[in-house]
Amino acid sequence: MNSKYFVLGGSIKKSLTEGYRFDLKKLLLDALKITRKHFLPLLTACLFLMLVSFSLLTLFIDETSSLDDPKLMVIFFVVALIVIPPLMTGMLMMGVHHSVGLKSKSFHLFNYFNLIFKLSLAAMMINLMTNGASMLLGQVFGGVGFVLSIIVLLYLKMSFCLVYPLIAEKKVSPINALKLSFKLVHKNIGQFTQLLIIFCVLFIIGVLTSGLGLLFVIPYSINVMGIVYREICGVSVSVTEATGVGSLHEGHDDKDNDDNDSGNNSSGPKSGGFEA
Repeated sequence: MNSKYFVLGGSIKKSLTEGYRFDLKKLLLDALKITRKHFLPLLTACLFLMLVSFSLLTLFIDETSSLDDPKLMVIFFVVALIVIPPLMTGMLMMGVHHSVGLKSKSFHLFNYFNLIFKLSLAAMMINLMTNGASMLLGQVFGGVGFVLSIIVLLYLKMSFCLVYPLIAEKKVSPINALKLSFKLVHKNIGQFTQLLIIFCVLFIIGVLTSGLGLLFVIPYSINVMGIVYREICGVSVSVTEATGVGSLHEGHDDKDNDDNDSGNNSSGPKSGGFEA
């Protein structure tokens, strides 16, 4: 069966050369509509991630007196740098799929463990930067350094928020994903900062409701980021002519973007599992 491939949204090349702007009001309202439509799969995925995080936190609380225990540090390393990145990528990619009108299921959270090396390497580099900055600020500025380290942490997390989708959808290397994410975010740092503030406010509200609000805030934030990724990087979609079923065409590059924009068909792997 023949498939047609095309790109929805923007393109990396155009975003880097010409820049981009969001209609924040429309973006947030569109994400709300998408969240209502695709709430259950993201809620289930969110609950699983929260369970993993809570289990890790409980482990550390129970073993407070032996934080230097090598076994405990190995467990933390495995969870934080090996298990969490593929799960976070699966959740973010669910938002990307929703942004182009594709359905998702809760088990799609586990779709990206085949990229575990690249994702873990990217997570390690981000953590090295954030932890290094925090230690440096703490030593130089003392108590004030703690506040500064939080600001720097939020800034770096914002700067590298596109890394996981770029690795998963564009199949770029971890280093290139970090560079691209940093450059793309700083092309419109003002609106990204506004989004960061909105996310922080929503998160605080979610926490103040005994954590129940987070069950909506997190899926909603994931769908916001899905739309943001679509508008900045573009999402390559394939449609099977005979069935009309759509799926993501993952692993295309800038040349694929140019070909698809001009209406040419190309061949490539389908994402597998996500249906229109």
